[in-house]
Amino acid sequence: MIMIFGGFFLFFSAILYNNSDIVKSYKKCLGIYILKGEKKVGKDQFLEERVHGHSMFPFKVYKIDSLEGDAIIHYHWHKELEFIFLVKGRILVQIGTSYIELKSEEAIYIPMGQLHAAYPLTNDSFTLYAIVFSDALLSSFTYDSIQRNYIDLLKQPDVTHPSAIKSETAWKRSILESLVSIIDEYKDKNSAFELTIKARLLLTLSLMIKNNYLVFNKNSSDEGKLNRLKQVLEYIDEHFYEKITISRLSSLLNMSEGHFSRFFKSIVNMTPIEYINIIRVNKASALLKQTDKKIIDISMEVGFDNPSYFIKTFKKQKKCTPSQFRNIL
Repeated sequence: MIMIFGGFFLFFSAILYNNSDIVKSYKKCLGIYILKGEKKVGKDQFLEERVHGHSMFPFKVYKIDSLEGDAIIHYHWHKELEFIFLVKGRILVQIGTSYIELKSEEAIYIPMGQLHAAYPLTNDSFTLYAIVFSDALLSSFTYDSIQRNYIDLLKQPDVTHPSAIKSETAWKRSILESLVSIIDEYKDKNSAFELTIKARLLLTLSLMIKNNYLVFNKNSSDEGKLNRLKQVLEYIDEHFYEKITISRLSSLLNMSEGHFSRFFKSIVNMTPIEYINIIRVNKASALLKQTDKKIIDISMEVGFDNPSYFIKTFKKQKKCTPSQFRNIL
C-alpha cells in the first residue's frame, strides 16, 4: 500500500494481519480506503482498496520521499495500472518475484493485479512519484478496435521479465518525458490538464507496445466474428433507451440465446447485460452533468425501468451514487 500519511500505516497493518476488530467502511465517491473486518487469505490480504482519484477522473499521483518502517512501498497489489518514476536516489522495486533496481530519472511500469513493493538501496534520500490510474480512464466509450486490441489486453500482459525504463533509447526517453509531463500537469492542474494526462498515458502505452516492452498473449483475431459483433453493438448504441432482451440481440445473429451470450462474452469479456448497463450509465452520467433533470427521469430516459436498480448499477460502476456524481467538480 502506498503510504503517504502516517495514519495509513495503522490501516495497512490491520489488513496485513487480518485484524477482525476493524469493522469500518469508509465509502466515498472522491476516494477513501474501504476497510472491512473480514479475514482475507492468500493474495487478497495484500489488496489495496483505496480509490485513486475519483469516478470522473480515476487518476492520482503520489509523491513519496520517506520510509514506512524498512519499506518505501509495502508489498501490495491493486486493480489499477501504475508507473513509478524515481526523481532521485537508488531503490529496489519488487514485481512478483522479480527485483529491478531503479536509479535517478528512471521508471518502471506495474501492470494491474501485480504484487509489488519498493525498498531503499542506500541510506541516501530519495524522491519518487507513483502514477496510479484505472484502465477505465483509457477505455473507449463503446467497444471498438482500440478497446479490443489494446486496452482490454492491458489486463493480461506478459510481465515475466519487467525492466527499468532508462534514457538509453529514443522511445524510452520519450516515455520518461511523458511521465515528467504527467506529473507536472497533475501538480499544476492548468486548463485541460486531464486531457493532456490522458493523451500522454495513451502515447506512453503506444510506445511500450510498439517496442515490445508490453507483450500480450493475443489470439489471432477472427474478423468474421468481429464484424458480426459490430451489428449487435450498433443496435445497442441506437436502442439503449429501449427494453433490450437477449432474445432480440441473439436473433440479430441467428443464434440461440445461450450461444449468443457465450459468443458475446468471449469477445467483449462481459455479458450483454453488463455491456448495455455500461452504455446506459455513461449516457446517464452525461445527463447528470449537463442537465438538471431528476435522477428518476434520467434513469427512465436511458433505459432503466427501475430507479433502485439504476442507482445500484450506477454505484457499482462509478463507485458513487448519481447524486454524488452530479456534485463532483
